[in-house]
Amino acid sequence: RTVTYDVPPQEILTRDSVTTAVDAVVYYRISKPMMAVTNVEDVNKSTRLLAQTTLRNVLGTKDLAQVLSEREEISNSMREILDVGTDPWGVKVERVEIKDVRLPVQMQRAMAAEAEAERE
Repeated sequence: RTVTYDVPPQEILTRDSVTTAVDAVVYYRISKPMMAVTNVEDVNKSTRLLAQTTLRNVLGTKDLAQVLSEREEISNSMREILDVGTDPWGVKVERVEIKDVRLPVQMQRAMAAEAEAERE
């Protein structure tokens, strides 16, 4: 049975020093129940914590423009990293989706002003 984990918004500092709040959804299932019981104390909690840290780590290596434009690539990269990390626990990560990227208000205003200037 697939478990859905809604990763709470994570404050992330991008490579170009922009602070954003990003949340995601991770879909995973227990593929090897014996390993899930014997190799880790709390498989669900461990998977969830790893998902949070992986989200921060992966996005911290990207520029803001990449975070906004390369969601699918970021999701696939996260899925691969999580799948490798949780394999010893008997967990199969099926899918990762970036839900929302929230920018600081000042950044939104600056981007809107830039877009307006380009239209003129």
